[in-house]
Amino acid sequence: MKANKIILFMALVFSWTVVSAQEIGRELYIDKVNDYMISYPDDWSLEEGQEGEITLYPPFGEEYSEDEIDSESDDEIIEEKLQIIPSRWDEGSLEEYIDVNFHSIDWSEFFVDFRIDKQGDEKINEKEAIWFLTKYYIGDTPCVSYFYFIKMFNKVVSFTSFCKEEDFELDYKIKYLEIIRSTRSYLETKR
Repeated sequence: MKANKIILFMALVFSWTVVSAQEIGRELYIDKVNDYMISYPDDWSLEEGQEGEITLYPPFGEEYSEDEIDSESDDEIIEEKLQIIPSRWDEGSLEEYIDVNFHSIDWSEFFVDFRIDKQGDEKINEKEAIWFLTKYYIGDTPCVSYFYFIKMFNKVVSFTSFCKEEDFELDYKIKYLEIIRSTRSYLETKR
């Protein structure tokens, strides 16, 4: 009987250690007004905008320093980031939101050779989500963006990532998806 209690105790200690280790190196952003929260790497910087909009920036890579970015022209630097925008949506389904706020936009006005490369849907913490992986050019640089839309009650939280194609698979894809998939309702976690 004592052996079972020792094994159970060791299992609980191990489980707690694993859970605690997963949160090290992470920050938590909570937007109580728009009822969502996300987890992001603690070495990324967060910039708050109006009406709950936030932008997450990865740390500057070895490729550029802050001084070089300030001195370069806008055309030569691709700013890799993740923008998050909550929007009220009482008018219908997530598909209807996407028709109005994504499909109706002529993206070729903003990006050269813009195309949807892949798309799909999934559940993120029990919430409906639809995503698009897009490719385009900024100047001569091939770029990739994720567009994720998560329906949360009477709101849609939209995620748009910006990244050079050469950096996407190795440096950013997994980090962007970890942040997006960490999205939860703040009020539901308080219940």
